[in-house]
Amino acid sequence: MIISSLDNEPDALTAGSELQEAFTLDFSDGFEDKVLGRLNDEMYVIKSDSEFNRKLSLAFYRVTFTATAAIVLLMLSIFLKEGSLSFDSLLGVSDGYSESIVCLLTEN
Repeated sequence: MIISSLDNEPDALTAGSELQEAFTLDFSDGFEDKVLGRLNDEMYVIKSDSEFNRKLSLAFYRVTFTATAAIVLLMLSIFLKEGSLSFDSLLGVSDGYSESIVCLLTEN
């Protein structure tokens, strides 16, 4: 095949048939039925669906736990810094700034 490809006028049909013969695959009897049976197996679909839900639930609980811990730490740091958990301290404004914000919001 390699030597015939060096000719000036290669025969495309001969080269194509030689490649096809080189790459033909023979499978055992019933191979196609086994593969399609596995793909269409209802138990496999149910198992993968429940496994996905389990992993999604686990990821959700991990994110929820981390976010809750961050909120608690943030509120604790605000309480220790400001001395209270008022609305103004949660917003990060002191008494002087809250009056000016209220005036801006009410247009007085």
